[in-house]
Amino acid sequence: MYCNVLYCTVLYYTVLYCNLFYALYSTVLYCTVLYCTIMYSTVLYCTVLYCTVLYCTVLYSTVLYCTVLYCTLLYCTLLYSTVL
Repeated sequence: MYCNVLYCTVLYYTVLYCNLFYALYSTVLYCTVLYCTIMYSTVLYCTVLYCTVLYCTVLYSTVLYCTVLYCTLLYCTLLYSTVL
């Protein structure tokens, strides 16, 4: 009888330990996946934002450069034609 109770007690605590260990493992796994997802999303968002800002800056600079160049050429052409 004593061995039977001892066996059941050991079995009970073994199952309890395994369930707690599994719960801990699941929690760590969930937190790891969540952390990696958040980090990936943040990096992806920042990369897209950086590329968008870079693209817009290059586009704005190009338009500004072309506008200044066009105005300068127009001014020089008008000035040259007025002188002649």
